[in-house]
Amino acid sequence: MAQITRTKGPSFSPDWHYQEPVAWRDTDLDEKTLKEWFRYILLGRQIDNRFQVLNRQGRAPFIISCAGHEATQIGVGWPLRPKYDWLAPYYRDVVLCMRMGMTPLDLMLAVLAKAADPASGGKQTPGHFSDSRLNITSGGSPVATQMVRGAGVAYALKMDGTDKVLLTCYGEGAGAEGDAHEAFNFASIYKLPEVFVCENNGFAISTPFRKEYAIDYVAQRAAGYGFPGVTVDGRDPVTCYFVSKEAVARARAGEGPTLVECLVDRLGAHSSEDDQRRYRTQDEIDVLTQNDCLERFKKRLLEEEILTPKQVAEYEESVKEEITKATKEGMGSADPAPEDALKNVYASEAPKAIDPSPGIETEEMNMVAALRSALTEEMERDARVMVLGEDVGKKGGVFLVTDGLRAKYGEDRVIDTPLAESSIAGVALGLAIAGKRPVAEMQFTDFAHMAFNSITNEIAKYRYRSDGDWSVPLVVRAPMGGHAHGALYHSQSIEARFASPGLKIVIPSTPYEAKGLLLAAIRDPDPVLFFEHKRLYRMFKEAVPKGEYLIPLQVARTAREGTDISVFCYGLMVHYAMEAARNLEADGVSVEIVDLRTVYPLDKEAIIASARKTGKCLVLYEDNFSVSVGSEVAALIADEAWRWLDAPVKRLGGLDVPSMPYAVPMEEFFMPTPEKITKVLRDLAAY
Repeated sequence: MAQITRTKGPSFSPDWHYQEPVAWRDTDLDEKTLKEWFRYILLGRQIDNRFQVLNRQGRAPFIISCAGHEATQIGVGWPLRPKYDWLAPYYRDVVLCMRMGMTPLDLMLAVLAKAADPASGGKQTPGHFSDSRLNITSGGSPVATQMVRGAGVAYALKMDGTDKVLLTCYGEGAGAEGDAHEAFNFASIYKLPEVFVCENNGFAISTPFRKEYAIDYVAQRAAGYGFPGVTVDGRDPVTCYFVSKEAVARARAGEGPTLVECLVDRLGAHSSEDDQRRYRTQDEIDVLTQNDCLERFKKRLLEEEILTPKQVAEYEESVKEEITKATKEGMGSADPAPEDALKNVYASEAPKAIDPSPGIETEEMNMVAALRSALTEEMERDARVMVLGEDVGKKGGVFLVTDGLRAKYGEDRVIDTPLAESSIAGVALGLAIAGKRPVAEMQFTDFAHMAFNSITNEIAKYRYRSDGDWSVPLVVRAPMGGHAHGALYHSQSIEARFASPGLKIVIPSTPYEAKGLLLAAIRDPDPVLFFEHKRLYRMFKEAVPKGEYLIPLQVARTAREGTDISVFCYGLMVHYAMEAARNLEADGVSVEIVDLRTVYPLDKEAIIASARKTGKCLVLYEDNFSVSVGSEVAALIADEAWRWLDAPVKRLGGLDVPSMPYAVPMEEFFMPTPEKITKVLRDLAAY
């Protein structure tokens, strides 16, 4: 066997270090700043104490503590420019958020779940900070999701040519999540202006650090991604500032991300639902008190005569008065109205129909060409529109939908991402909230499951959970469907699994429809999943206008008029239903076909109107028979049109098996076909 020889590559030397303490006089800090820091730390601790009281009184059902993290947060946050730079916080970042502009009253309104809570209007538990006015992105409970979203924000900041920086914070427990890896990787590849801060308090609720990491320090991981990592004593705000200032300067200068690990103490339980005595000894708890960052900083200021004991007492009294005032104002603020639970699921307006201009030039296009035409025209019209996904650049996508876009619009706007679906969706979310209009491609709907949390828990909920403060204008495109011999992982119809309030799901049936619907989806202020049936990509051509036209979302179309039976379907099934309807013409049966177009939320009025018109209904789809979009359509008809029905609502769908089989006989057995549809329609006509 011939020996494989390798040329020697570049040397690799991981850049990680532990930062020894830095004296404040060796920095650009002054005594005034240190006094201001002391006040911030006091504010954080006093707010925490008041939250504890409110929790015991039953006024704050749930709280999560910042105690022990305050010194780190003021140190790492000080180099940032409030209302200019961006923050992706984690749930303990009380002091950091105040540094960026939040007030004690803002925090009190959140913990008391008041209507005026700027983070969520009372829709989220405390700790989910958010305020678009301050560039503080909305946090969710699944840890590490803020990291991939942050990478999208940082990409947008770099793309805009600014020197703005994003600070992304997380607890060391979140480092076990795949989103942490995907965020580090993406930020490193594109040298994003981002600083990752791990506030390492040693416990993921009760799981100790040694059961989370096989290395000595979190920041050592940065070496594997090719950017610097530094570990610092997080009880020392001066050294935290020294390290953060350097990291922020690197980011502003376009030198890429840094991972800063701050070793802190979680002085109390994980949250009000936790009792740390179940996994910590009393001796360990006593040591925590001795290491209290507030007491250490106070002692340092007294020893260096920056503050006198009298001044310390004055600061403490002033802060208590401020928190007392915020508490009274917060308790007096109005509660949300019950019906506020219905607000801000979707934007109040969506793009209206735009008809093609009279005499506009058309071209015979298949669906691939029509989709490419939509993307090309919209990227030309709106510089905010961009494309990202696996192989979408030079290759042009596995089905060539994005072919030529990178050459025309450049690598900045057509991003070849790593093979990491969660970050594709998460980065798209970050881009959207930072002002872009991203169109993210998943190579196949089957692989979108890897991004399920990013799509359904983050993207779908972002407007609602921020009470309308953030808008999420993005599209996730993906090829779907069977009869393409794709088998288990290249044939799935996943629309029902992803149907979540806050999302819109669109499935076009023709090239003309595909272009008009995609243009509307890109301009929609809400997130849209846009699924394209692979069998339709090159099945036929039709005349498609070369210029602008919009087909509004959530509006079904009557693809074929009829009087005896209504068929409700979408995608490939529209064409199979058309063939079956022609078969029934010989029997004298008139079949109406309603193309749903938007399968979530449904056009309920159109469905009910057709059901009432014909009195007999078939719901047709290729997803699993049970728990499907078809099930929802059938239930809607049964609920709201039953008095007009002359027969039971019938459904024809795929099989209730885990997925599409590969062998042709089994695939045929799974799929609805024109022959199967014809039989069901004849049985329904004879009922």
